[in-house]
Amino acid sequence: MHHVTQVNNHFSTLPIIMGYLPVVGRVLFATPMLVFGFGHFGAAADMAGMVPSFLPAPTLFVYLTGTLLVAAGLGIAVGFQVRELGLALAVFLLSTTFLVWAPQLADGGQMAFSAFMKDLGLAGAAMFVAYFGAGPMSLESKNND
Repeated sequence: MHHVTQVNNHFSTLPIIMGYLPVVGRVLFATPMLVFGFGHFGAAADMAGMVPSFLPAPTLFVYLTGTLLVAAGLGIAVGFQVRELGLALAVFLLSTTFLVWAPQLADGGQMAFSAFMKDLGLAGAAMFVAYFGAGPMSLESKNND
């Protein structure tokens, strides 16, 4: 009987922990977006070579995508315009997955495969963000109170 009581006591804290998951998840998801976004500004000339050749002004595209990543990272972290930013990220990440990384898979490089899988997974997570929104402890939830 004592063991059952211990198990029940451990589960009694689960609702408290679950209440923090949306904000922790948003911040964890946003962190790489911020890092990648600022990285676009620091290495724009190098990254311009990765922009698909059918797009004009590759350096401008690097700056624009860096801006998108930073804006999305900040907005998602604080819970502002999360559905819209999540959708924009999903479109961007899927575009990057198939226009930048997929063509490089034929070379058999491990970096291209890892980047392909990373962006594919992040695009899926961005879709979850777009669908479910910010959740509690966000600027959006404060505006709805």
